[in-house]
Amino acid sequence: MNDSDHLSEEAMIASIDAVLKQLTIRWTSLKKARIDLNFKTVTQALEGIDENVKQLALSWGENRTIIETAIQDQRDFVLSDAYPLKVEKALNDVGVPIRGKFPNYEFSPFKLTFFVDSDYVKLGMGRKAQQNKALAPSAIALWVAKEYKRVAHSKFNAEQFGKELFTAYELLNRDNLTKNFVVWGHPIALKEIYKLLTLKDSAKQDYPEALFTYDLARLKEQSDISYNGYRFEFVPSRNQFSGLLLIDSRERESRVESLAIYDKSDREIGMS
Repeated sequence: MNDSDHLSEEAMIASIDAVLKQLTIRWTSLKKARIDLNFKTVTQALEGIDENVKQLALSWGENRTIIETAIQDQRDFVLSDAYPLKVEKALNDVGVPIRGKFPNYEFSPFKLTFFVDSDYVKLGMGRKAQQNKALAPSAIALWVAKEYKRVAHSKFNAEQFGKELFTAYELLNRDNLTKNFVVWGHPIALKEIYKLLTLKDSAKQDYPEALFTYDLARLKEQSDISYNGYRFEFVPSRNQFSGLLLIDSRERESRVESLAIYDKSDREIGMS
């Protein structure tokens, strides 16, 4: 769109706004005059409304063409190479630490996917997903930042989360090894722990694996990863495709497979 096209679009919008404003005033006047049985004002309002409607009808064909041309220019922009750059800048400006390449971005615990051919964007966290049909980079950035900061700035109760991991670890440790006591230090797969924590399908929706992984990353950043004196150790994955990818607040990555918990006596032996 060149400058003259932009000016003609602005002039068209200003003209329609002015007519609609006058039409609204006259319509309001007409309704009040009817209640008041003010027949003279009713007649004047009707004549004015006729004039406004005629103005809109006479110019609508040309105005519609201007609008359609402007919309096509905007659609061409969304499909151009310039659009991803604008989107990424807008997201970075509001503090969303995106990773990846258009149309697929990630920022733990979210995934952001653009479906520009279908005119929408999807923000997902596990099974939870939201759609937004507003494709303007600034609108997307505000929407994404609100959802991201709601999670990122939420209070993290490391003590409670550690307790939940500890309880699940004890149960799975006994069950997997078919013993009536806990074999401390034996690694338990984190995905098994997640399954135990979310046995109900509704729990998986409320607490998706992506959010569980995010909480693990937050726990891993703690200076002392323990619960009630029991030391936690995240066991790294043997290959880059297994386990869970943890990304901390500094964007450092670590892929972990399982959790090992050591009891107090093991800790004391290790320190002696």
